[in-house]
Amino acid sequence: MNTGLNLFAEALVFVHGKGAESEAAKHAQICERLGDMDTAETWRQLQGAVRSLKRPPDGTMRAA
Repeated sequence: MNTGLNLFAEALVFVHGKGAESEAAKHAQICERLGDMDTAETWRQLQGAVRSLKRPPDGTMRAA
């Protein structure tokens, strides 16, 4: 995965805590409404990166 994306995901979690994933989703929706699909896709990838931070190395989900 993109290291820059991972660093951004970690920063989002630092700032927004448990709300980081929904914050990324909100930005993606705003970009989609404005017609900026490339930036929306980046925010969706960021949303996935935040989600993956919640998983332990074995890939199973832990309680949020």
